[in-house]
Order: sequence, then structure tokens, then C-alpha cells
Amino acid sequence: MKFTLIGAGRMGIRHVQGAMQLLEIQEITIVDIKQESLDNAKNILTTAEANPNNKQFNFMLWEDFAKKTPQTDIIIDASTAQNRLQNAEILLKTNCKHLLVEKPLGQSQKSVQDLITFFEDKNVEVVVNLNMRLYESFNKIRTDLQNMPQLKGFANISVNTGTIGIGANGIHYLDLCLFVLDANRVELVAGEIDETLIPSGRGANFGDFGGWATIKFYNNEIYKGRLQISISSQSTAFGGWEIIAPHGKIQFNEIDGKVHYQVRKEDSTMPISRYFADYQPTETYSFEAPFLGDLTKKWLENLIQKNTQTLPRLKDALVVHNLMFDWLNFSKTHKDIFPIT
Repeated sequence: MKFTLIGAGRMGIRHVQGAMQLLEIQEITIVDIKQESLDNAKNILTTAEANPNNKQFNFMLWEDFAKKTPQTDIIIDASTAQNRLQNAEILLKTNCKHLLVEKPLGQSQKSVQDLITFFEDKNVEVVVNLNMRLYESFNKIRTDLQNMPQLKGFANISVNTGTIGIGANGIHYLDLCLFVLDANRVELVAGEIDETLIPSGRGANFGDFGGWATIKFYNNEIYKGRLQISISSQSTAFGGWEIIAPHGKIQFNEIDGKVHYQVRKEDSTMPISRYFADYQPTETYSFEAPFLGDLTKKWLENLIQKNTQTLPRLKDALVVHNLMFDWLNFSKTHKDIFPIT
């Protein structure tokens, strides 16, 4: 099989490192607008140590790729967010069967909707890299919230963290809440966007945002839970999560590598007013934040070997994108279009 990466930055290189682990992928083409990015990717990926399976590599500038559009089976678009639709028109000419697009899908609600509309009648499966859904730890939390007697029911989630950015990581957090709560509808109750812009490592043309929000999550008409989230634009601290369920609490922080469960005895007859009555000792489990390349490998393995899709399709990612832009539109410095990437 042939695999193509668009965008040879740090994230793109991680995608390739994941793809290189699959024997089914024999030829890899890496595309970028800058020759220095291609040279850097070549230095990292083509050494004997990095490429023990002797994958065939091609490195192309975007302008040459756009002219030749070499045929491929799978594409990952890890380029910046402002040109998704223009890129898509070119990528379709490769006759790829599967396309993974990095989040966010665009820099405005309109650009996201335009991209979804463009692909509606195209013969290619397009998914979005909202890859926290692939973490084993988050899948366990989702299963427990839906099935453990002490945890089933309404959940109140709180997140307090630093400059991870609403566009870069906040969208992952919003999608994770949709996922673990088994929700398909949201209501943004209140929010605010910090006036201080978070600078981007991708250059002066990009930036990100901090702020706070209160959001309700529903499965159709069933009220599943509420998120209270704060992402500071003025702190480098990395915060954690706390999920308060009817008779239990789940806490985790990706950096610590631990998740803590504190739940009431399943057979307790104590009333709801007796807080912390009949609670069992805290149980602690390992929390694995996998290497991002391994998540790419996992997605590809399921796709190629099992014909199973484990990431949300394009139209299914509209809910979380609309939520993110509704939140961003509380900004006093930007409106409708945001320099996120």
C-alpha cells in the first residue's frame, strides 16, 4: 500500500513513525511547502535505525505534488488549518481511499461546513484526528461511566489547566467529553475568552486562545453531564480532570500517569444526602498517554486489517467544531475567523 503525508512538521513526523510500523505500507510520500521541513523529516525517518523495514520514501514539495498528484491509498493531512478545502481538491486527484484530516478542520465555522459539504458526494472516507478516543484509559472511563452502578447517571466534569490552547488541545477535551458521556448534542451555557493570545510555534500568522466555559452534554434529550472548563492563556501549568458521578469520583492527570477511582459500596443503602458514606478506599490505575505515532498505527491497523473505523467521520466532528467556535466567538479581539491551527 501507498501512504502519503501532507505537512512534515512534528505532528506529521509522528504520523509517519506510526505508519512505518505496518508491513502493509510499503511506500511513503512526504509532502511539505518547505524544503527544510522535508530535509528534517528525511534525516529523522530514513536512517537504518529508524527504517529497519526499508520502506521506500519519496519527498516532494507541495507545488510539485499538486502538479503530479501521485496515486496513493491513504493520506494524512497534517498541514495547517487555513487551506483545508484547497488542499482537498488536490488530494482527491490521487484517488486515495482514506483521508485523515488533523483538527481543527478549519479556522471558522463556515470553512468547516464548506469542507464537509465538499466531501459529501466524493468517493473517499474522511475522518478527523480526534485521537483521544483511541486511548485505552479513556475507553475504560467511558465504559465505567456507562456501566458501573455507582457511576451511571449524570456526571459533572471539571478541568483546570494552562496554555494548551482551545484550538490545539481544547477541541480534544471537548470531544473527549462527548465520547465518555456518550453524548451527541451540546449546549454552551456561558463562557469567556481571554484577551491574551497564546503564541504558536508554527509562526506569527497563528495563535491560540484561553478562556472558560460551562457546557451541557446530551444524548438526544437525556442530560448526560456538565463540563466546567478553564484553559488559561497565562499559565504554563498542566492541570487535571475530575469527574463527579452519582456515587463516585474519577480523577486523572496525563502527566502523573495515574487515574484514581473513589466509589461508594455497590450495595450501600445510604441516602444521596449522606455524602461520602460507605465509600471504599481509593483505587489507582496506570494512566497511559500513548506516543502519538502509536495512535496513528492503531488507527491504520484497524482500518487495514479489520476494515474498522475508530475515528469520527467528517460530519460527526461537526458538533465539536461548532461548539469550539461558539466558545471562541466570546472573544473581544477576534470574530468568526481565528488563527488556530
